Amino acid sequence: MNNEAFEIMCKSEEDTIALGKNFAKRLKGKEVICLIGDLGSGKTTFVKGLAQGLGIEEGYQVRSPTFTIVNEYPTKKGKLIHVDLYRVDNFDVEFFLGEGIVVIEWAKDLSLCDYILEFHFEKNGRKIVLKRC
Repeated sequence: MNNEAFEIMCKSEEDTIALGKNFAKRLKGKEVICLIGDLGSGKTTFVKGLAQGLGIEEGYQVRSPTFTIVNEYPTKKGKLIHVDLYRVDNFDVEFFLGEGIVVIEWAKDLSLCDYILEFHFEKNGRKIVLKRC
């Protein structure tokens, strides 16, 4: 899948969660996933599905880390580190690399990414373009 792009249409929140669950199956535990898209385009919803697919431990709920910047969740495949750089210009995400699966919303340095997912509004839902780096 190197340098190829795949487009997926998600017509509902449930579709986006299912995409995250299925995507989790391909992960080994140290990847960096960068999410790009407008507010409300489904980035955090995808992370919810990803967390479910990774086996998030009971009692944890994925929430947008817009104000906390980083949320960490224990899963059966190790730590899920959810970073949101919407309000942040200078933040060293490299500190978290290798500590688990790192998902970065509003990523600025795409050179760190193993996968890039771009979320686009469409008439009938969301188009998500998946690229492997």
